[in-house]
Amino acid sequence: MPYNQGMEDRFRLLEKDLRRLVEATFGHVPDLPFPVDAVSEQMVQEVANAIKRTEDGKEFAPDQLTLSMHPTDADSILKVMPRLQLDVTSRLREILGRLGYQTVREPHVTLATDPTVARWEVRVFAWHSSNPAQAPSATGQAVEAGADRPARGAFVIVEGKRHFPLTKPVISVGRRHDNDLILSDPHVSRRHAEFRLLAGTYIIVDLGSTSGTYVNGRQITQHLLEPGDVISIATVQLIYGEDAGGPPGQTSPYAPPYQSSPDRDLITPHYLKKLNIKTKPEPKG
Repeated sequence: MPYNQGMEDRFRLLEKDLRRLVEATFGHVPDLPFPVDAVSEQMVQEVANAIKRTEDGKEFAPDQLTLSMHPTDADSILKVMPRLQLDVTSRLREILGRLGYQTVREPHVTLATDPTVARWEVRVFAWHSSNPAQAPSATGQAVEAGADRPARGAFVIVEGKRHFPLTKPVISVGRRHDNDLILSDPHVSRRHAEFRLLAGTYIIVDLGSTSGTYVNGRQITQHLLEPGDVISIATVQLIYGEDAGGPPGQTSPYAPPYQSSPDRDLITPHYLKKLNIKTKPEPKG
């Protein structure tokens, strides 16, 4: 497929806008040695490398972007910018939409934590939640009931650390200990939401919770799940996936919060790419 001047000009605008996004978001964070220039460069590279063109000439940008950093650094940044993920997601959506890039799903930016990452090092990766060549022509269709055939290898990654397989027709989520998936965050309702199996796939349904249920940054009452969807329940983040072979082997199994486990702090490598980012030294004291 020929690469014309219009595509090249659009990419240059994308490059400029992504750099501005990073600078505007992190450039004025006080007293934090955040590697703005390096992260900006790597974000541009990741998004550019992931852009795909279909046979009919449409250009699809990646709809999932993750910044992974040490938990202490993430906490420091979120204290200053508690709405970081929502704000960056909103800006990314605006940039891609204005430049005419398509995405399989609505873009979503995730700030992930990884204790194996060095202080003030950042790992960036971007991907498509599904193949753009197989993207459906319409979205947002109503969910209809059907045969309860289990989704093949359906699971959620809990806070980037543990996997929880979805194997029942109805799976309850909440703070109370009689739920299937127990989330101990005090802002999670006692019975917050349910995963329900319909027509061979799962939907998530909010049960009138106090803090609400969000998918890819938007509040929902019910939502038909697709691999790559990011579910936010209070401050707890879940990532939905499907794999006939089961959840990633590197991820430790889910254990309820009241049970001890030596592997609770392991994090899923999850296709992370170690980037050669020059980091500033950790502040003394």
